[in-house]
Amino acid sequence: MIKQKIKKLIYKHKATSETYVEYLKSAGVECGDNIIIFVPHSTTIDVLNPHLLKIGNNVAITGPASILTHDYSVFVANHMSGGRLFGKQQPVIIGDNVFIGWGGVILPGTVIGNNTIIGAYAVVSGRLESNSVYAGNPAQRICSIEEYIQKRNANQLKEAVDIYRLYYQRFDKVQDKSIFHEYFYLFSSNDQLTELYKSKMKENGNYEECLRYLKNHNPQFDSYESFCEYAKSKMK
Repeated sequence: MIKQKIKKLIYKHKATSETYVEYLKSAGVECGDNIIIFVPHSTTIDVLNPHLLKIGNNVAITGPASILTHDYSVFVANHMSGGRLFGKQQPVIIGDNVFIGWGGVILPGTVIGNNTIIGAYAVVSGRLESNSVYAGNPAQRICSIEEYIQKRNANQLKEAVDIYRLYYQRFDKVQDKSIFHEYFYLFSSNDQLTELYKSKMKENGNYEECLRYLKNHNPQFDSYESFCEYAKSKMK
């Protein structure tokens, strides 16, 4: 409790994701539900023109990300135009189910479609398609969200085995299953869920849907121990 008070005193409205979102709403930004700002104190969201910014539902923003609705680069032009002052203010619309990676910069005039991933340190402008993954500077479309899901699905077991191997090599023991909090679908059914695994499902905002998936799909391994046996066999 004391740490939280100190944090709020230092960072004010940027103390937590919740306080930052409430601040954005109070400033006039149109905000949907389940907006998560992972590193609020190092994230910059332009509220100079709150009426020009709309953030949809289920949006995750990592830090230090920046979302801008104005561009003061006209400063240079204003000193070379014989006294004519220019402005550059444009709306930014972020759709539903969007992830903005670490260090991402969203420039004025950007429209991000639904179900879109923005890679780390991407610089984004213009209109981005829905159901897509973008990365780079300037950001370019690199694949569809369907292709991304297929790739993630195909790599889950290999990544989990690598985690098992590297942990074992580093600490010379079998890790607690909590370390696999992003891979528990490989070996957990509804009746094998730990509180940590449940919290991960709730964190994503679709807990009931996750439960239905687990009910209707058998895990690849019938237990955590079975998974560990498999992972250990791959070390030989």
